[in-house]
Amino acid sequence: MIKRIFRELKASWLSLSLIPKPYNKYKLFRYIDMIYCIVKYGALSDDYISLKFFEKSSKERAEYVTSGNKRLFYKAFYDDDARKTLAHKNLFSERFKDFVTRDWIYTANSSIEDIRKFIESHDEVVIKPTNSTWGIGISVINSTMADKFIDKYKAAAGKEQYMIEEKLINHPDVAKLNPASLQTLRVETCIDQNGEFHLLNVLLMIGTKKIIVSNCHSGGVMCHVDMTTGKIDKEGYNPKGYWLASHPETGINFVGYKVPMIEELESYIRRVSQVMPNARYVGWDVAITPKGFELIEGNFCPGQCTQTCDGIPKYNLLKSYM
Repeated sequence: MIKRIFRELKASWLSLSLIPKPYNKYKLFRYIDMIYCIVKYGALSDDYISLKFFEKSSKERAEYVTSGNKRLFYKAFYDDDARKTLAHKNLFSERFKDFVTRDWIYTANSSIEDIRKFIESHDEVVIKPTNSTWGIGISVINSTMADKFIDKYKAAAGKEQYMIEEKLINHPDVAKLNPASLQTLRVETCIDQNGEFHLLNVLLMIGTKKIIVSNCHSGGVMCHVDMTTGKIDKEGYNPKGYWLASHPETGINFVGYKVPMIEELESYIRRVSQVMPNARYVGWDVAITPKGFELIEGNFCPGQCTQTCDGIPKYNLLKSYM
């Protein structure tokens, strides 16, 4: 606990450099304010930056979901089965098999020979460490690299397990935003206490810097999508606090960009949410491929930073759904 406190104090001090100059004239005051927000709102340094607490009043700050206050929702919106399924990629893929149609295997349940055959039978596969978050550690290998991966897997002696998946490709209209990564939709939904479905937020996650993942915590950006028009209606946002009008590599402007198949998304995600209604508040990651939607994963108590993209704080809203 002591180490964790000192780690957050250090992170808060280092985060001062991410605050815009007009709000950071008096660093000691700002640092004290960051510590106050940890205690008062459960807002860690990442929250303080991504939710722009430096420019918000006390009343406004209290309306946002933060790393600390979202604990209220852990028990309210999930039972043990839902938490376990969302936390384990292999269990999730099995439960949602009607929506996870790509080939995959889980190393803990597979022999070395099975792993080798799977990798060699696909041109490229995606390697996902099962204990990874934010897209960290994900890599792509081709069919000639089976032995290299197996040597690495054996060397870990069971301490690291992986999901190995067929590599997906985006719909052409999504791929052109950044051909190097798989762009995904983050679709946040909630089922209220009366069993009613609510679509809370739709974002397009776009990779940058020639990385293979679109997760914003790995350098990507999030763009809010207007469900009525199917178009991106705000600049791209990164949780480190900056906005991008266009993609840094492809130069494509974000605002006004038409995302394909959006008109079909709500009915699709309603069906997805009915598979495990005991997971009531979920951030679903969905790829748009040439064949249609492909479910990637579900995230419980999805990221706080998404509230900045649509400009709608969700703490009181979610409390009303408990």
